[in-house]
Amino acid sequence: SPFERMRVLNPAPEPARLRAIERNFKQLFPRFEKARLKVGWGGMIDAMPDVVPVVDRVQATGGLFVATGMSGHGFGIGPGMGRVVSDMIQGNDTGHDLSRFRLPRFYDGSPVRLGPAL
Repeated sequence: SPFERMRVLNPAPEPARLRAIERNFKQLFPRFEKARLKVGWGGMIDAMPDVVPVVDRVQATGGLFVATGMSGHGFGIGPGMGRVVSDMIQGNDTGHDLSRFRLPRFYDGSPVRLGPAL
């Protein structure tokens, strides 16, 4: 049902983890002993099956480029990745070997090589 799907895509935060985060924060920063978490959020991590982003031109569809699967890392690497994707779209040299990020790795028989753990 649509409601079941919503729960999967937007899960409730885990109360035990929230309590642990609050406790650990206070241990690291004793001056904030009286601080309380105001809001908690749970959500999905957008990662590819091998935990490596896809940054590639989709050969079967002219003019389509994909840059996804960066999870929260996209916030940190977004400016650099934006430049790389911009260069890729313009046909410029990206200055980087992007073979590890190619889309066909999921269907061309390449062995699955897991990236860094989340």
